[in-house]
Amino acid sequence: RYKTHDIDVVVDKLVVNEKDEKRLRESVKIAMQQGDGVMMIMEKGSDVVRYFSRQLMCPTTGLAYSDPAPYNFSFNTPKGACPTCKGLGVINRVDIDKIIPDKHLSIAQGAIVPLGKEKNSLVFWQLSAIGEKYGFTLHTPIEEISAEGLDEILNGTTEQLRIRNKSLGESTNYFTSYEGIIHYIEMEQENSATSSEQKWANQFSKTVTCPTCGGSRLNAEALSYRIADKNIADLSAMDLTELSQWVKGVSAHLTEKQQKIAKEILKEIFTRLQFLLNVGLGYLSLNRDTASLSGGESQRIRLGTQIGSQLVNVLYILDEPSIGLHPRDNIKLIDTLKKLRDLGNSIIVVEHDEDIMKAADMIID
Repeated sequence: RYKTHDIDVVVDKLVVNEKDEKRLRESVKIAMQQGDGVMMIMEKGSDVVRYFSRQLMCPTTGLAYSDPAPYNFSFNTPKGACPTCKGLGVINRVDIDKIIPDKHLSIAQGAIVPLGKEKNSLVFWQLSAIGEKYGFTLHTPIEEISAEGLDEILNGTTEQLRIRNKSLGESTNYFTSYEGIIHYIEMEQENSATSSEQKWANQFSKTVTCPTCGGSRLNAEALSYRIADKNIADLSAMDLTELSQWVKGVSAHLTEKQQKIAKEILKEIFTRLQFLLNVGLGYLSLNRDTASLSGGESQRIRLGTQIGSQLVNVLYILDEPSIGLHPRDNIKLIDTLKKLRDLGNSIIVVEHDEDIMKAADMIID
């Protein structure tokens, strides 16, 4: 109930013939209503699902396009976010090198860190059973275990393992399944009830780029929309200087009708980009992680936003906005501060840069 998911509803099962035409029509009608314009048909004896839709939809994959809205292109909403990484662009993946840091050790010596040293418990009985299958014991160094055997230790097996509990005698033999070390750690990450359990599981993971969205953080539907062969992720990855040039020239790739629709939108986007370029941020991209910005960059981004808002009678206090700024861009920052002042605002700047101090109306030492 706490995860975004789909539910398939079986509306009808029938043999199609002329007598059942009315029933078929009713079933299709109900299926379309319940499926919000999308339905599936599966023939008896076949695993192939055929999709039918009133929407824009790929008949092979079943991917349907709803009427686009702003939230479809935002990774902060379930409608736009990649379903794998939930809009983060990265996922935690179990790192085998953290599970088995020293392959010279044996399982009994604690080579598999999540398990520790050998104990009289089910998981070690299961590993012994895998060892019988692949010709190793719990005292065999990991580096001497075959690739197949190690893969089964880590990823589990669908076969039923025969467990021999020698401490209780041969009469206690029984069969059980084994899901693998990696699956156990992943389950702990997803279903941990306490922060300590979550922390324990995370120590065996590493952060990697999401394989589904490639780090774009958006789902397949959002990335399918293109303008001049560029999707929203491509544009977000451009630096602001390059993006500004693209916005300036994109009209040439649009039809006359599209140009009329896009005219005011492109004008607004270009103006906002110019605000950011004027404070020396042309090297940044829109998909830049906020945590990676310097203090000066963050202030200049907010400064560009304030110019666009056209507020008046506001007091702005800035703490060294020139940090990280190339000297040649100082004049752009100074011009921006003067524009804010000329709108009827007051600006106090804590600064050591000589050019900015010279441009000030008043200096307080």
